[in-house]
Amino acid sequence: MACEIAVEDVGQNFADLNEKRNLVTDRLQRRDEERLQDLQKKKEDKEKITSDTENTVFFNENFNAAKAKIEADLMRSDDITGKSELTDHFDALVVAVQSLQKFVSDSTLFLPKYEIRSSQDVVNRLTDAINEKRDEKIPKKKFAFKSKKKSEKIEKKGTQNGDAVDSATTSKVSVQANDCGFMDLSGQSLSLGEKSINQKDVAIMRLTDCVVKLHGSPSAIHIDKLTNCKVFSGPVSASIFIDNCTNCTFVLPCQQLRIHSTTDTSFYIHVTSKAIIEDCSRVVFAPYNWYYNGIDEHYRMSGLDKSINNWDDVDDFNWLVTDQQSPNWGVIPVEERVENWET
Repeated sequence: MACEIAVEDVGQNFADLNEKRNLVTDRLQRRDEERLQDLQKKKEDKEKITSDTENTVFFNENFNAAKAKIEADLMRSDDITGKSELTDHFDALVVAVQSLQKFVSDSTLFLPKYEIRSSQDVVNRLTDAINEKRDEKIPKKKFAFKSKKKSEKIEKKGTQNGDAVDSATTSKVSVQANDCGFMDLSGQSLSLGEKSINQKDVAIMRLTDCVVKLHGSPSAIHIDKLTNCKVFSGPVSASIFIDNCTNCTFVLPCQQLRIHSTTDTSFYIHVTSKAIIEDCSRVVFAPYNWYYNGIDEHYRMSGLDKSINNWDDVDDFNWLVTDQQSPNWGVIPVEERVENWET
């Protein structure tokens, strides 16, 4: 009997040892797996950092080269005298800046926030410099307020081109050779057709309680100091700049959208790069959804890619926290969006 008990004890001891050995083996195996996973993660992180660094180096090299070429071409502007040659020269500069803007937009996935802002500032400065030099070399007539009689003549002529101004008061409308727009109006329905705005700069300033419709493809739109207004536009080949607007609705497609010092405003947009806001609050976004006869041709004319719309990719220059949503802008819930605009 004693022998049997000893055998059983030995067997139990072996079983206990095997169990302990298995536990130790499992624990070591888990540790080894965790170590390998940690090494793999560190390797992937290192590769990602290396990849991002290489991408950033590639971006900086190409960006700086393109920037230097645009600056050099801009400096040559003073050596060109013919109006036709100057027009072609500045058109080429605008295309070059648009390509640079697209390069920046396509690189935002891997660029640091400060790099995006710095590059965007360079693009904006180049755009401003080109516009200033173009205005210097090819002067435009400045906006002028019209008297009532002159305004009536413009309205009658404009209606034949698809333009209209519905007003119960004196209209101060500027429709010049190279620029067009509306200024200092209240409580009116305003529109301009393609013959007035295609490939031209449009200015909309100091309006209250107005509805503006632009049926065509402007090259740029400048909007300033609007209150309780709605603005609709066809595709804009370059940029739209909006400043100091309150309680408005904008329905706009463009290549680049800059919004400054604007509050309580809705944007229905198609933007192929990014919307950028600064010093704004309570601004909300949804996809562009206005339609009118001829818009497809205007899209073709503008060069905008209808398949690319970054309407909800908004950079807030006042919000630098990368892992948190800016409190200054948001998305309009689907159920709250306007589906059909009165046309």
